[in-house]
Amino acid sequence: MSAAPDLLIPSLSERLQHRPRRALGRPRRAAVLVPIVDDGGPLRLLLTRRTEDLPTHAGQVAFPGGLVEPGEEDPVNTALREAEEEVGLPKGAVEVLGLLDDFPTRTDTVAVTPVVGVLRRVPPLRALAAEVARIFDIPIHDLMQADRWTWREEPRGDRRLRIYYFLHEGETLWGLSARIVLHLLEVSDLGSPVPLRPPEYS
Repeated sequence: MSAAPDLLIPSLSERLQHRPRRALGRPRRAAVLVPIVDDGGPLRLLLTRRTEDLPTHAGQVAFPGGLVEPGEEDPVNTALREAEEEVGLPKGAVEVLGLLDDFPTRTDTVAVTPVVGVLRRVPPLRALAAEVARIFDIPIHDLMQADRWTWREEPRGDRRLRIYYFLHEGETLWGLSARIVLHLLEVSDLGSPVPLRPPEYS
């Protein structure tokens, strides 16, 4: 892959404003913040690992986020609120670039909207002990390496879904969060490092 990581933010700024976005209708809605750290060092994505005792997605690597609350019409508000609650990220520290396509959760009952934001500096963060076990980041350069990604296919009714995995310093990025990362790269000038199928859902 010849495109440099530095192309990520400029290309996203342009494309997220003008590309058609896939919106899903599901009984419930959620939003996650996809924070790109651009503080003068290597570009990287900020992620969390959830605690082991949560009722859903326990122990999984995830972006800060959660369900849309009554009265929240804009997924940006949900993503920023959840990021502040979960990792102590002030809303004013996030430069919102736009929205990626919606994704369904594993149960297919929740539509998740990824909100892409840029952090020009990373303020002191604090993990919400009840939900977040660790806050960490992965360099964009690493995520662009095709040989770091693996996948398997999983039957889901009459369809077969492709589940992607990326290992990084003892953490496993997989499932919905991995698919969001690949979609982020796909939308930008960098392109996805691995082949992506058309969505298996609508």
